[in-house]
Amino acid sequence: MLGQLLPHNVLRDARDVALKFQRDEVFHDYVVTRIWAVTAVVFAFVLISTVCAIGVMFYAVRLVPPPVPLWSRAFALMLGAAVWLGGAVAQVYLFLMWLEERAAQESRSERGIRVAVPTGILAYLKYGRALAPWIVVVVCVVLPLLTLAVYAPLTSLLLAALGILGPVLFKRLDL
Repeated sequence: MLGQLLPHNVLRDARDVALKFQRDEVFHDYVVTRIWAVTAVVFAFVLISTVCAIGVMFYAVRLVPPPVPLWSRAFALMLGAAVWLGGAVAQVYLFLMWLEERAAQESRSERGIRVAVPTGILAYLKYGRALAPWIVVVVCVVLPLLTLAVYAPLTSLLLAALGILGPVLFKRLDL
């Protein structure tokens, strides 16, 4: 399971998902027929990451006592960009992996194929190529939202609800 955290394995898994979208007709058709709902959820993830990045930039500058030197502002900007990119990419990656799984389940059920998939969070993290993106989501989304909750609890709560309810509503509305 820890082998998933090696950079070459993370890049390989991300490339595999991209290639699967290009080459797997079932996954491609599943996403294309639901493109508006997929776009809405991806937009929600980008919005969440944007607010998290802005919050991290402001919080990082607050840690430096006045007068704030220029290097700390540049560092805060770079840190915000890293949080934005990491959060957005990790959330979208996990969402695409979830869509891939849903497309495969739908295709198997249409053909009458039953597959026994191990249950539980440890099996999901071990077999699902999801450990690295979940760690990035915790670092780039959950921690900034918890930090933001100190200053703006309602905003933090709304963004957390948006991040959770996006896929839940997608699943509910997916017929």
